[in-house]
Amino acid sequence: MAEVGILIVFVLLLLIGFAEWARAIEQQSARSVPAERLAELERQERVLTDIRKALDLPVAATQEQIAAMVRAVVERSSTPEGQSALTTARSALASMQAIRDELQAKGYPQDLLAKLQDQSYRLAAQEGQLKRYEGQLQAAGLGKGERPCWVKPDGTTEFLFDVVLGSAGIRMRENVLPARNEERLTLPMPVTNPDETLAPAEFLKRTEPLYQSSVARNCRFFVTIYDATGSSEKDLYKSLLRTVEGHFYKRLALDKAPF
Repeated sequence: MAEVGILIVFVLLLLIGFAEWARAIEQQSARSVPAERLAELERQERVLTDIRKALDLPVAATQEQIAAMVRAVVERSSTPEGQSALTTARSALASMQAIRDELQAKGYPQDLLAKLQDQSYRLAAQEGQLKRYEGQLQAAGLGKGERPCWVKPDGTTEFLFDVVLGSAGIRMRENVLPARNEERLTLPMPVTNPDETLAPAEFLKRTEPLYQSSVARNCRFFVTIYDATGSSEKDLYKSLLRTVEGHFYKRLALDKAPF
């Protein structure tokens, strides 16, 4: 429940004021309500309907059930993880509103602004879902919590380098990825020469800036690794492999090294 996408829904719930909504419902049942107030109540009811759907609550969820969920969220948000996620959620909401205000000032149609805002919430929700899946993988011992830095729209990973582990050390070459040309220019790419063999310390030194940039983005670049060591050099191979794993995630190739 600490994912950013879900917490954005919770922040919205807090923003509309659950207590105010509950009091207004009681007032409505006790006496007639002015048309303006009734319209506001209807708007808040639509928001709550969306929240029920987001939380997978039944349509007939009672006021007490929703209040219980709010209390659970408040308790969860008191933890350090919850506070961090709430801060991220508030920042995301502020950024979304700032963009919307800027576009509105430039005269963009309201229906376009609404679509943009809806899309931004969808992206935030997807980000939260992704973080949840990463947490599940980490808990199961299947991942370290970092996602691939470069992924195609179909979900497959793009590999930044081919790396050959040999008797004399490590060789590497960069893969040509035209769709990444502009983004590549923003990265601290290491100098690579397929004919140059690097000692482990030199490999780590050259790739350290790129590694740190991936840490800052909570992701890892992937490389394809080829084994060119001899049959009696498996200890060397394992040592070189651990060196590469220090800065990259890997795919082990079964075919012969291409360079």
